Amino acid sequence: MEGIRKFSKVSLAVALLLSVFLGYLIKDLRFDYDFEAFFPENDPETKFFEAHRKRFESDNDFVFIAIQNKPSVFEASFLQKVDQFADSLANDTLVREVQCLTNMSEYIKTPFSPLVFEKPYLNPYTGTDFTKDSTRIFKKKELVGFFINQKADALLLFVKHQQYMSKRKCDQLKADITNLLDFHGLKDYKIAGRAVGLGYYIDKMQYETGLFIGLSFILVIAFLALTFKSFWGVWVPLTIVTLSMVWVVGFMVLVNQPINLVLTVLPSIIFVVAMSDVIHLVSKFLDEIRTGKTKTDAVKTAYKEVGLATLMTSVTTAIGFITLLTVNMEPVKDFGIYTAIGVMLAFTLAYTVLPGLLLFTKTPKIADTSLTDTAWYKILHKLFRGLIRKRRQVFMAFLVTAVISLIGVFFIKANYFLLEDISEDSTLRQDYEYFDNEFMGLRPFEMAVIVKDSTKTIYDYDVICEMAKLENYLTENYGLRQCFSLVSVLKIANRAEHGGQDSYFTLPDSADTKKFIYQIQTFDKKNQMANLVDSTSRYGRISSTIGDIGLYAIREKNAGLNAFIEVNIDHSLVEFKMTGTGHLLDLNMSYLSKNLLYGLLISVGLIGLIMGLLYRSVKMVIIALAVNILPLLMIAALLGFAGVDLKVSTAIIFTISFGIAVDDTLHFMSRFKMELKRGKSYLYALKRTFLSTGKAIVLTSVILCAGFLLLLFSDFLGTFYVGLLISLTLLFALLADLFLLPVLLMIFYRKPKA
Repeated sequence: MEGIRKFSKVSLAVALLLSVFLGYLIKDLRFDYDFEAFFPENDPETKFFEAHRKRFESDNDFVFIAIQNKPSVFEASFLQKVDQFADSLANDTLVREVQCLTNMSEYIKTPFSPLVFEKPYLNPYTGTDFTKDSTRIFKKKELVGFFINQKADALLLFVKHQQYMSKRKCDQLKADITNLLDFHGLKDYKIAGRAVGLGYYIDKMQYETGLFIGLSFILVIAFLALTFKSFWGVWVPLTIVTLSMVWVVGFMVLVNQPINLVLTVLPSIIFVVAMSDVIHLVSKFLDEIRTGKTKTDAVKTAYKEVGLATLMTSVTTAIGFITLLTVNMEPVKDFGIYTAIGVMLAFTLAYTVLPGLLLFTKTPKIADTSLTDTAWYKILHKLFRGLIRKRRQVFMAFLVTAVISLIGVFFIKANYFLLEDISEDSTLRQDYEYFDNEFMGLRPFEMAVIVKDSTKTIYDYDVICEMAKLENYLTENYGLRQCFSLVSVLKIANRAEHGGQDSYFTLPDSADTKKFIYQIQTFDKKNQMANLVDSTSRYGRISSTIGDIGLYAIREKNAGLNAFIEVNIDHSLVEFKMTGTGHLLDLNMSYLSKNLLYGLLISVGLIGLIMGLLYRSVKMVIIALAVNILPLLMIAALLGFAGVDLKVSTAIIFTISFGIAVDDTLHFMSRFKMELKRGKSYLYALKRTFLSTGKAIVLTSVILCAGFLLLLFSDFLGTFYVGLLISLTLLFALLADLFLLPVLLMIFYRKPKA
């Protein structure tokens, strides 16, 4: 007895010191949203993209600014403001280049002069009649849909900024842009790009992390007050879950792990998962006190009878998270690792700090209530009698549910949008969708051009002709409004050579191509061609943007593109390879389903192995796994029938939910095995198990569901779906544990082994 008390005192002292240390570290917690962290790790496609980017530039370090003026942008005072704004912004230290119609010109050569002269697309200071300029601009295929929209009520400024900017610099650039727009009297505008999105994501992550922690505190306090009806029943469990959150977040700071988009939900998950262990232990402790035992004996019995099950549930929950390592995305892996660590830290605290709190605090009056006088006992007793009478009907109901769920699984469709995490009523998303609808869109399109013939370069005419064939397909069939490449430069040069006639916006002949290339290389003072052709002249790029149309639509387009390349391109001469940020994200989404299936199978296998070692019965393992796989099938069917796309946020819930949902099954079956070992008859052992663990199962499931439902307050749709779907899965798992599990044991487990 004295040994337990001494151990508890030492544990409390050590835990206090560690909590102070880790809590102090939290002040240095960092937030980060690295878009490229979602690229597939150690993948040949990622390595190819990194090499491609080193040859040229990042395809995602730009900002689009659309400035509206209704009914038309062709108004002198408006154009003057835009021009002055563009000049001011070009002088910003974070900006590399600003392009818009007021500072761009076309180059024209007339038959009467050997010289090429520069003609501005729009000169805001020459008059008030821009009819001719408007007509001329709308004949330029490379301008309409990019620098001006079809309705002519908005101009677009294409701003290249410093590459790989930090969050601080992104915020600074956004502030500089908005301040300059206001200064020049331009009020009706929309801004989009990585610099804008990065700041939005990180600010929102910081806000939501604090929000979820606060809501979790409120939820836990309210739940504990209703459950244990005493101040003791609130502060003792709350101490454990609070320390669990402090320890895991402090540990993340210690190892220099920032909070990413996926990890924003970690504190909330630790809160509710840690509460599960505490409730089982505290409930058992109070039950033992009600039988007349001393606090020391009650603690010993609680940890002896619930301890192994609690350990197993912590391990299985951690396995559910750790199997997210099969997903080839760094943020998801980090989420799996640190949540699993948090689960085990919560278990450690439940076994070191909680015993001391139970021993050295005054037992609440609720413990004086007789076990059989509680409302829970009466409800569960009635429910168990109903299960005995209706067991076959219950079994058939779940069997029908399983069949319907299997059908629904086949309706699931994998899809992914770059902006899927942002709610539809968000200003940022509405601005991004504006660019998708009115201009070219913000999703980068990037294709590498690789010369295969060792005797050729990008500048050889037959290579250029292959590029032109592909670009014609991209603009006429794929859906790109225009392409930026060596071919587009040559088309512009050919038009300039023929007096700006738009009918000559075509690939020139071989002789003119050679001449134009020589002129470009000679007079390219700013080395602009380096963005289109690398220094070896054996690699090129075709660059553009497209709307955020989703993975499913992109797959269809890419299938058509690949078929065209296979049939129409000379593969011995040149290779075209899709790359870029959008492509890599698509690629990872394509891997996602397979990776998560592997992870789920690993989770099922490991948890099945643990159950096999624990119960030494194949039949028990099959029953337990069936009870917990059914809720996953039900949620998968819900996705299929409701038309909810399978993506990162909806896919990871399966491995997470399985690891958490199996906890209650383990508690139930551990108690069932214990009752059988005590010599109880089969049916009586099942009844005692149902009555003793039923309350804890319901309570833990309710708080888990409520905890995950807090995520519905998130503005990130991914987080919203994680909260909703895991809550539903746990609700289905609760029904399976309370109704299906006892029925399966009644029907199929007639001769238990001791």
